[in-house]
Amino acid sequence: MAVGDPAIVLRSVQGAGSLRLVVRLPAPLEPLDDAAAMTAPQLPPVQISDLFGTTVRIAGIHVVDADPALLQIEAIPRPTDPEADAPAYRLTVGDHSMWFAPESSANLATPVTQAQAPPGSAPINYLGRDYAAFTTLMRSRVSQIVRDDSAWALDHPADPMTTIIEALAYAGDHLSFRQDAAGTESYLPTARHRLSLRRHARLRDYGVNDGCSARTALVFTVTNNGVIAAGLQVVTQQPGQLAMNLPAGQALSPATTVFETIEDLPVALLRNNLAFPLARSTAYTLAPGTIQAQLNSTQTGLVPGQLLAFVQTSAPAGVAQPFGAQVVRVLKLEFLTDSNDNPYATIVTWHPEDALTRPMTVAAQNQPGMVQLYGNVGLADHGRTIAATPVPATVPSGRAYRPMIEVEDPISASPPPVFDAGFDGSQDVTVSALMVPSATASLTPDPTQATLSIRMAGVRPGMAQVADIWSAQQDLMSSPAASRAFAAAPEDGYGGDRRHLFLRFGDGVLGAAPVPNTVFTATVRVGNGQSGRVRANALVQIVGSPSLISYVTNPLPATPAYPERNESIRLFSATSFRTNVRGIEPSDWERIGHADPLVTEVRARTGDDGFAPCTVGIATVDTIPAGTSYPVARARLMNHAVLGAAPTIEQGVDVPVDIALIVYCEAGTNIAATRERLLQQIGAGAKSNGGPAHFHPARWPLGRAVVLADLLALLGADTTVRFVVSDPLMDPRVVFRTVGGGDTTAANIAAGRIAIAPTERARAENDRFRPELGIVRLYVAVAQ
Repeated sequence: MAVGDPAIVLRSVQGAGSLRLVVRLPAPLEPLDDAAAMTAPQLPPVQISDLFGTTVRIAGIHVVDADPALLQIEAIPRPTDPEADAPAYRLTVGDHSMWFAPESSANLATPVTQAQAPPGSAPINYLGRDYAAFTTLMRSRVSQIVRDDSAWALDHPADPMTTIIEALAYAGDHLSFRQDAAGTESYLPTARHRLSLRRHARLRDYGVNDGCSARTALVFTVTNNGVIAAGLQVVTQQPGQLAMNLPAGQALSPATTVFETIEDLPVALLRNNLAFPLARSTAYTLAPGTIQAQLNSTQTGLVPGQLLAFVQTSAPAGVAQPFGAQVVRVLKLEFLTDSNDNPYATIVTWHPEDALTRPMTVAAQNQPGMVQLYGNVGLADHGRTIAATPVPATVPSGRAYRPMIEVEDPISASPPPVFDAGFDGSQDVTVSALMVPSATASLTPDPTQATLSIRMAGVRPGMAQVADIWSAQQDLMSSPAASRAFAAAPEDGYGGDRRHLFLRFGDGVLGAAPVPNTVFTATVRVGNGQSGRVRANALVQIVGSPSLISYVTNPLPATPAYPERNESIRLFSATSFRTNVRGIEPSDWERIGHADPLVTEVRARTGDDGFAPCTVGIATVDTIPAGTSYPVARARLMNHAVLGAAPTIEQGVDVPVDIALIVYCEAGTNIAATRERLLQQIGAGAKSNGGPAHFHPARWPLGRAVVLADLLALLGADTTVRFVVSDPLMDPRVVFRTVGGGDTTAANIAAGRIAIAPTERARAENDRFRPELGIVRLYVAVAQ
């Protein structure tokens, strides 16, 4: 470039972090040699500085459009505020300098429309997984592809391309949800659907409580001997309907609660009401714990295994309140005979679990307050059975049968009580109690064993007159190959009570596989939106008008079992497998023992060498006659023993204690009042404030030692007591030992306690007429 010829800045622009300018030289650049004429021109020295003399770094110099006289210079200016205008710069090219002011991008107007990227260059948002994101992405993509084709109107809802985009976005949204759900529902902590939680829990051998329908006992009086069929509907009182029997097509009010009998019930005229055989010429009382009653008749019509209902609605003379109602399970019937071996009365013995919970005063015959004894008693579950259609109804060929039923408010129910096949009433009470469930257990079934009340009837090809009955189970894991059973599970309900019930039939290995082309029909019991909670004597009408029944009611209320929450399933199913079903350690036996309704107290310890088998002491409910609850509870606990390591189970026994202490009081103390007050505090009854006294049975578990210091502290807490003498060397009247136990007062005083074995419980009834039941004596004197 010739000296003295100035360069001209044609255009200069400064943006964020960059400075670009195009400079025209007065003369083209000369190449270094002929071989590099176009690739390596000889560049003059170029420098850019601002007003303060700060040099701007040159990033690059390029020849524009192969013109050696036209250069593009790229520089990196000093960082400034992006909203500020660009400063002036001094450009030095060779020996010449000039000032220029570049245009600032802050002052450039934003274009109205952005230039479209070429097809295929739009970025894809892989995080967009819903309908809106898919729609936006596809619209952007399609707009690039058809941007020059005016036949498509992507912003119009009726455009065919818009329809395709929306359909594909819906499918993508659905697939994304299924993809997320597959990972979410695969793990117990993250699963949200009840169906997934139920399956996870079942794999851990945890029974999920999905709720259980309410169950109650129905009392019938009949006009003749016969059988009341299962499925009889008994309902609450209908408005404006006074008759007990309702027509089969009777429309029920929306608030009606329906119960159905769960088994065929044989009924007899003799069992309508046994109140007169139960009553006598004078009133008498059956104490709490009674499991036996005498009926002054041999023609009762009772059979072992049936239910009896004691009902008393009005209190007899001299009694504050009536007994109420209680249902019991008959185990044994025995006849009383006279001197000529002629039977004249019947002894009825029922299950120990059904022992009377409170005293029952039986009024004399023909007197107010007579106890009604009903013998035609059956079980009924809440719900009404309706017909349903499985989809598909025909078994396909070549694949498993997985139908679905859609119903509203389906009900789960526990199976009917199961009897041992060998039970006939000839066994003794202990054996019978192990073979037959009690009425209490029958009325309060385990909700974890409940299944959906569905029954399927399948008609095989060519056998139109024969229908195979298939029953519902929780799963098919333990079903034999020939079992006509299916697993039923409800889907989660959203926005209403309608449910899809998913049915899974067997494959010939776990459960029988239905024959192809079998046509199925179904019946489902539903709740009609009612919970099943009813009060006593609320079920008083029958649907169907059976002439056999003249009266019906429910002497007991009914309450359903509500399902456990999903959080409870996650919490307990993850750790339930750690709970031993078998008894191994003392803690296992104590937990198993407390779960038995006949066991009131349990104490277990390891053997003398510190290892199993354990020694288990149990205390059971008191029954009249005595001695029936312990053998039953012991036999039940032995079912949990490990093979070859059976525990030693002993009945908890009461050990009477004999205690005598000398109490010295302050001068002026009322000795009689002090003695009475102290004996009340230390006795087996209740204290003056209503709480249990020191030797009250509720305060003395098995194995608790009688500590001398506790007695001294209790007596010393009285403000009138000055000191207590507990040393037999100071006063020979001091006694601190068991009654007939072989221990001595001196040894127990030295040890500071009366040792009690793990299967024993200290007892001090403090009855001076029966000292063999334990007694505490206090010799009270005034300190001089």
